[in-house]
Amino acid sequence: MIDDSKNLMEKAYWQIKNMIFQQKIGPGQKLIYRDLSERLDMSKTPIMFALGRLEQEGFVELMPNLGYFVKELDVQEFENLFDVREALEVHAIGAAIDHQTPDDLENLTKKIEQHREYMPAFYDRKKLVLDAEVHLQIALMSKNKVLVRQLRQIFEHIYLRYRVERMHPTRLYIASEEHQQIEEVIRKKDYEKAEKMIRKHIRAAKETMTSGL
Repeated sequence: MIDDSKNLMEKAYWQIKNMIFQQKIGPGQKLIYRDLSERLDMSKTPIMFALGRLEQEGFVELMPNLGYFVKELDVQEFENLFDVREALEVHAIGAAIDHQTPDDLENLTKKIEQHREYMPAFYDRKKLVLDAEVHLQIALMSKNKVLVRQLRQIFEHIYLRYRVERMHPTRLYIASEEHQQIEEVIRKKDYEKAEKMIRKHIRAAKETMTSGL
């Protein structure tokens, strides 16, 4: 019975998180127990647990006398996330150069191609996730599990809480070109260029996305 309850709570957590990802629930939107109960076909208890967990992780916030809302990114938090992201990725790319294997490079090429080939008319959440997967692959190449976990959490906050429809479409093309250039310097094991390029790439994304907040 306890295991069943835990499984239901876990299911509620992931389903609500997925609803945010699929934009069925948007940033700033109120989360209503009755609505979630009907949509997820479960009682209030696992939903309360899921919302409490999402609040602890910073994805939703509890407003006194109003209830839970999907937490929007403000400029300060967004800049903080990108500052930490930059520090992690600069470290990751150097370690990736040190520890890269042929399989790692093959996977990186695949991730870059998947990002490049998906070209919607406007920047959407899928494109944002494909971009994150390129960067997470570089992090995986570092062989540092703690770094990967922290970077994954940062990306989750960005692509679950950012209003992606506000992002300028020109970044669609520029980011793909920069990914290929970054891959080249990793293959050449050029530490200095790799660090400069990843900093430039992240700061350009930060500037573009900040304008949409």
